[in-house]
Amino acid sequence: LSGARDVSFFATGRMKDRTLVFYKKREGVSSIFKVLEPIYQKSSTSSSRSRFGLMKKGNTEFFRDFDDFYIPSETYAINLFQNTLAISTARGVEVMTLDKKVPLSIPDLRAPECASIKERIKDQRPLGMFRLSDLEFLLVFEEVGIYVNKHGDVSRAVVMEFVGKAKQATLWGETYLVLVDQGGGFVEVRNAVNGRLRQVVSGRDVRLLDEGMGAGQRGKEGSESVKVAMQHPEWEKGVVVVEMIVNEGLKE
Repeated sequence: LSGARDVSFFATGRMKDRTLVFYKKREGVSSIFKVLEPIYQKSSTSSSRSRFGLMKKGNTEFFRDFDDFYIPSETYAINLFQNTLAISTARGVEVMTLDKKVPLSIPDLRAPECASIKERIKDQRPLGMFRLSDLEFLLVFEEVGIYVNKHGDVSRAVVMEFVGKAKQATLWGETYLVLVDQGGGFVEVRNAVNGRLRQVVSGRDVRLLDEGMGAGQRGKEGSESVKVAMQHPEWEKGVVVVEMIVNEGLKE
């Protein structure tokens, strides 16, 4: 598969007791998703003789089709959980399972007390949904984060305000929210539970390379990493790739 031709974005994770790869096909405004399963040690080998002796020819299948589904909207990201998946779309965040494929739109902002939150995220693109605990999740938009429960209802009256306007987001462990600014000038790190700003890392052409252990699945801190690329400060054509780790002396 070609990232320039076939894949708009992708995510990997564990679901249905197997490792799966989800990717969005590059096809117009609507979104077609393919689900693939990596296949290991599955090959067919044939032998033929040449002037130099026995020559083996092998053909290994790396992925097999597992499933597919369609979202009638423009989509931006996908996050995987144990039994469900969350897709960031132009209509908000759609949560569904592979079995039923019936999306549920969250957050539910119909209650009068959610009017200010509804207005705050108006016209903002969602960037992802991340699990904070068994009971609470964080929905990340370009300028704010919203806390919701496992049913998609708002769980806190306050929102997490960001310094900049983010283009990428990921969660390290269950503690730190990592945001890349749309201008590519800095990385913003916040405590995902209480919203406090912990660090701002400046750079040029900053972009997130990976999302740790997968797009939203839980894991113990230290079992995953977050890597960021940026332009080298001294070499015009150089790129620096850094791995973000926790300063144990300042760990929360």
